Amino acid sequence: MATGSYTSGQAAHRGDQVAPRECQDGLTIQRHFSTEGVDPFDQVGWEKRSASIRDDKGEVIFEQADVEVPSDWSQLATNVVASKYFYGDSSKGQREGSVRDLIHRVTRTIADWAREDGTLASDADAETFYDELTWLCVNQYGAFNSPVWFNVGLYHHNGVPGSRGCFHWDRDAGRPVRTERGYEHPQASACFIQSVDDTMED
Repeated sequence: MATGSYTSGQAAHRGDQVAPRECQDGLTIQRHFSTEGVDPFDQVGWEKRSASIRDDKGEVIFEQADVEVPSDWSQLATNVVASKYFYGDSSKGQREGSVRDLIHRVTRTIADWAREDGTLASDADAETFYDELTWLCVNQYGAFNSPVWFNVGLYHHNGVPGSRGCFHWDRDAGRPVRTERGYEHPQASACFIQSVDDTMED
């Protein structure tokens, strides 16, 4: 089983367990898709499949057996999510093996961040936000871009520190600081515009 695999009702590994910021203007979240008291993962059927990717010569370049996916997901979606977005080393038995693991890792981390940062008004709103976001992802109503699936939750949920590298904004210091643990402040976007000149010619 992969490190950080999903079990119903579990909370994420929250790194240093940062207390929620006080915020009078935190958002309250209304349910539109999920059902209160029902795990969003329990609202879809599940099955296990093999995922594989072949090159233009028909040679297998990726294969993973017993991948757990929602029953109504296509085989193409299964192949892509298993080959591109599951984290871990399969040779050590530490690779994610279920869409539950992947989605929970990401949505739990985002919901916890929103609560800790004071963006959400209460713990109950954070749980509603988690349920809604999870429901949207597992039912394929929406999906994050690749860097989110690659990087978000690896530290907070799986405890993977990552390497020193990029900078992040430190609100308390009021300035950007170098990240000591790359996955603690992960890169969750790509395709950056470095500068835009004030001209209609570009």
